[in-house]
Amino acid sequence: MKQKTLFTTIAVIFSFLAFSGCTGNSQKGTLTVDNILSNPGEYVGKPITVEGLATHVCAKSGMKLFLQGSTDAQSIRAESNSTLGKFNEECVNNKVVVKGTLVEERITEADLQKMEKEITEGTNVTHGEGGEGCETEQKTEGLAVGSSEMGRVNDFRTRIAERKASEGKDYLSFYHIAADSYHIVKDNAKR
Repeated sequence: MKQKTLFTTIAVIFSFLAFSGCTGNSQKGTLTVDNILSNPGEYVGKPITVEGLATHVCAKSGMKLFLQGSTDAQSIRAESNSTLGKFNEECVNNKVVVKGTLVEERITEADLQKMEKEITEGTNVTHGEGGEGCETEQKTEGLAVGSSEMGRVNDFRTRIAERKASEGKDYLSFYHIAADSYHIVKDNAKR
């Protein structure tokens, strides 16, 4: 009888763990930008909730929101969609929580050649002024602020070569959040 009770207890515990989604890799609450960027591969393709300081909403489309972590070097882009619509400008300079899926974008030599061709033909799309990209986007990509589009291509090419030599990977990885929802965090301490 004791064995049957022990077996039933173990079965109940196992069932609870299995159905509650309790795994070692499951997300525990809201992540920071620093959490995501310290090991992005762990989160790619998974639903995440991230909190950070909103530093910029793309003025051209309103569909990109940039979240900063502990420093301005720790930054990630959230991209909206037609269902969610434009990000509210009131997000800027406030803590914002974004729910969505982490996406990896890989840049290869073929991508760089396409970018060069578009720059030469004048068909490339820029989001800054005078051939320069958006300063916030440049920081997120690890570029010097004010870099030209061709400077961006050359920098990426150098970084791909360095990564191939050190890691054997012939591409750069950039990450963004495909946003499903977001909200501004209300600071109760100021009330």
